[in-house]
Amino acid sequence: MEIKLHKRDDIDDKRWNGCVHFALGAPPYAYTWFLDNVCEDWIGLVVGEYKIVMPIVLGMKYGIQYNFQPFFTQQLGIYSDIPLSQHTVDAFMAAIPKEIKYITMALNESNYAPTEGEITERHNFLLDLKPDYIELKQKYSGNVLRKIRKAEKAKLSIHTMLKPEEFADFYRKHTAPKIDGFTDKHYYSMLRLIYKAMQYNMGFIIGVVNEERELLAANFLINHPQRLINLMPSSNEEGNQHGAMAFLMDYLIASNAGQYKYFDFEGSMLKGVAQFYSGFGAKKANYYHVKLNLLPLFLRIFIK
Repeated sequence: MEIKLHKRDDIDDKRWNGCVHFALGAPPYAYTWFLDNVCEDWIGLVVGEYKIVMPIVLGMKYGIQYNFQPFFTQQLGIYSDIPLSQHTVDAFMAAIPKEIKYITMALNESNYAPTEGEITERHNFLLDLKPDYIELKQKYSGNVLRKIRKAEKAKLSIHTMLKPEEFADFYRKHTAPKIDGFTDKHYYSMLRLIYKAMQYNMGFIIGVVNEERELLAANFLINHPQRLINLMPSSNEEGNQHGAMAFLMDYLIASNAGQYKYFDFEGSMLKGVAQFYSGFGAKKANYYHVKLNLLPLFLRIFIK
């Protein structure tokens, strides 16, 4: 198996995106247009005529080139429409250019853990939407059902006419302050990503309002043939008090029940958030985070 390195400008977008689109067990964060809007530079490792691909996101700090996981990409890693072996995963990791001295990436759910590096298991939550809504709702936890009843009592309603800027401003005000490292750069990145996904008919914004039509919760979701992805959920304090996000999730599950796809909650390592997502009947799906520091010891303090 020959793995070739392609600079971004040399990548055939159509073939690359075809591989990502049909990849087994892998979320679609590696589309070229997705990556172009969440990072400034990336390269690709490719086998054959784009039979297997792997994006490598690049950064530079103190003259040192490194790899990192961009905002809004829970998982990347290796994409293929056939099952991957441990050997293939290790071969791709070994093919990362040697000048990249620091690697931190989340592989996708179809990838084995590499044999080298500091490996951490992380958790996503997936809900199979094939059953009808009545069957799906029977698996909701008591806590989720209470939140939905609270939202109904408060007479909350779904709002589908949010503009991208209105949503992004709401997210920046109520969610971004809780995210380490979120800056104006990421605000504009999310706006570009939203517009591009909507252009390709692969994303939509949805919100929840109170009786006064004030926005309490909102979300931007990626709508992929294999997954409906809970990409940018956001809620204010009033929304939290009235169960607005549970109300929104329930609406999305009801609207997509009976389809051969998964509701991808994007998971969380925070216990409370994980319990909330699993309360909808979602099952844990593990993936691996890899950290590899190849810097000389005296330089390791510069990149963390």
